[in-house]
Amino acid sequence: MAENDNGSLSPPPEESSNSSGRSISLIVKLSAAILILLILALLAFALVAALTAAETWAPFLQIFRDVLIIIIVVEAVLIVTAFAILILQAAGFIIMLKTEIKPILDNARETTRLTKATAEFVSQNSVDPLIQIKSFISGLLGFLREIIRIRALLQTDPAEEQDDQVSS
Repeated sequence: MAENDNGSLSPPPEESSNSSGRSISLIVKLSAAILILLILALLAFALVAALTAAETWAPFLQIFRDVLIIIIVVEAVLIVTAFAILILQAAGFIIMLKTEIKPILDNARETTRLTKATAEFVSQNSVDPLIQIKSFISGLLGFLREIIRIRALLQTDPAEEQDDQVSS
């Protein structure tokens, strides 16, 4: 935060960096447009001169042709240079993949393996015994419940026994 003359704080000026970036972009666009228009005007002038009075304009057209050839050669050199830089960048990217991404993938594999081993350990030493204990207790309770039912069925009421003896 910047301090004003009166001592109060104000936000930093962000518009100046934005406006300078916009102005540079505008200057580049305008200069490119002017350059393209200049080249088109020169081509149109050369075409008109070649069609109307070729003999009088021949030395100028030869110079213009030579300049265009030089421009095309310079462009070809720039394209080859840009292609070489692209190849070098791709090679650097591949090297980065081998040196940085491969260790990350190896660490992820190791973590997955450790997680699987931990899950198996917990399953064998904690979950499986608990399941076995719960199964045993559940079976024992079911067994005791059935024993109680059988005992209840075997025990008869003394009143029922007397009724059975009286009726016989």
